[in-house]
Amino acid sequence: MAYLNQAERKSLLDELSGMRLWRAKFKLRLMDPKARLVYLRNAQQSGEWHTKYVLESLGAQVTLVEVNHAANDQVRNKQNFEFVNVIVEPTPDNHR
Repeated sequence: MAYLNQAERKSLLDELSGMRLWRAKFKLRLMDPKARLVYLRNAQQSGEWHTKYVLESLGAQVTLVEVNHAANDQVRNKQNFEFVNVIVEPTPDNHR
C-alpha cells in the first residue's frame, strides 16, 4: 500500500471533519490494519484533549481534537466533550 500524498491527506481531513468522533476512530482503524493508537484523550494543549493515531501503512498521523464544555461544579462523570478538529500530518518517512 502506498503512502498518502498531500491531496489524499487533505481529502481524509475533510472526510473525518464531517464525522462524529466514534465514527472517525472506527474509520481510521479500518483504513489501516497496522493503525496504532499513540494516546487517548491526552491534554496536549490547555483546554484541548487529543487522541492520536499513526497509520503506518499509509504514512500519516491523525490527531482528533476534543474540547470539554463541562462546568467546574460538575462531578467527573458528567463531562461534555465536543469533537472540534482533525489534524492530518505525514509521518517522518513519508516524503510525499
